[in-house]
Amino acid sequence: MTSMSLLLHSIKRCLGMLRRHAVAGGVIAMATSVTITHAQEASSRLDEIVKRGTIVVGVTSESPPFGSIDEKGNLVGFEIDLAKLVAKALFKDESKVELVRQSFSARFPNVQSGKIDIGIQVTTVYPERLLSVAFTRPYIDSGTAVLVRKDSPIKTINDLNDARYKAGLVSNPQQQERHQRYYPKAQPVTFDGYTPLMLALQSKRVDIVQADLPVARWYAAQNQELRVLSDLLSDRTYNAIFMKQGDFRLWLVMDQIVAAMRGGALYTDYAAIHEKWFGSRPDRVSP
Repeated sequence: MTSMSLLLHSIKRCLGMLRRHAVAGGVIAMATSVTITHAQEASSRLDEIVKRGTIVVGVTSESPPFGSIDEKGNLVGFEIDLAKLVAKALFKDESKVELVRQSFSARFPNVQSGKIDIGIQVTTVYPERLLSVAFTRPYIDSGTAVLVRKDSPIKTINDLNDARYKAGLVSNPQQQERHQRYYPKAQPVTFDGYTPLMLALQSKRVDIVQADLPVARWYAAQNQELRVLSDLLSDRTYNAIFMKQGDFRLWLVMDQIVAAMRGGALYTDYAAIHEKWFGSRPDRVSP
């Protein structure tokens, strides 16, 4: 064998070894990646919920009919009953739920810190919120309405932008943004929940209130001195269960429970809850 032949033979041997090591390295890397992925999938808040035997749900007590305190001091509302229905779906027992009353400003920090497992708290799905939490499919359709007193000269959204008026806001950036977009001349007054906000509207301390459409309609039905403007401040929106990002197993279970509520095995229970608080049975939505 000539010197050139020996050199070519050596090069081929080296290339063969490199290919074998590369393949082996790729297999090891792939195996490591799969192991890490399975480990991440295996670690879920869902396991803790099942082991604990209860689910911890963040709710509001300041937004009837979604959540409020009744005359006996009990926490009641549409979302309170939904939280119980989630517990029933998980444990076949609606009492297996711990309800955590929280402000609107605390809802995302509480789910991120682990203080609560999930939140069911009049929370609209906005694109910017997807950077903070994960959402299921919606459990109710909504939209942003405007409440005023019946004796108010305000007739349309175009009448809102007037320095004579005080605009009540719940402390979240979406309400503040809509205030700046539609009626920046009105004086903003911020509250931490709908109960003090509506009391301020009734007592004439504020003239304008933004609220989710079901909330606005409920307040108008309960208080004859209030009315809802016919136009919405936003397109139709949706409220959904939220949770910490990155937990696919927990998200999948919660999303499928909502699907069962809206059109599957839990629809009868969900429809009864909806009729109890809103006076009508919802349309069945295909999963």
